[in-house]
Amino acid sequence: MKTETTDDALIALQQRCKAQGLVLTSSRNAILIALLEQHEARDAVPLLQAAQAHHPQTSIGTVYRFLRELEQRGLVDAHVQPHGRTRWHLRDMALADATPSANDLRSMLAQVRAFLKTLEQLGLAEDNNTAHTASEHFANDPHRTLAVLQEMAGHLGYRLLPRRRRLA
Repeated sequence: MKTETTDDALIALQQRCKAQGLVLTSSRNAILIALLEQHEARDAVPLLQAAQAHHPQTSIGTVYRFLRELEQRGLVDAHVQPHGRTRWHLRDMALADATPSANDLRSMLAQVRAFLKTLEQLGLAEDNNTAHTASEHFANDPHRTLAVLQEMAGHLGYRLLPRRRRLA
């Protein structure tokens, strides 16, 4: 159910989307409302159901495409679950405004390390003796870390975009 706070948040989110070059249709606005109303990350099906309460013609394809666009623009975060489904939630607006720093890159590198450790536990990767010294070197050189992340994104069909700074 929409409240005044939700209405204000929706207006701010719509402005963010438009600033990122997104066109907002009735279905996309319904998805934004569904994202604002959720209390935890949800996968696309519950988001579709919540969006359809606001605009019945919203389709699952529209939900997935729009969520990917929002993710690429840093407005939502996606969390892949062990069963393969992805859960989505709005990114904290303070984080969306933040300019990437060496600490951000170090944090991303720590997340990649944790992911690789999980792959190792599943028997899909193995630790080699040079991994620790290489990762320590990357942690001390954020530009090199960013180059590695850009290459990884490319292999996954993505392109890392430069962060746009807010205009005062």
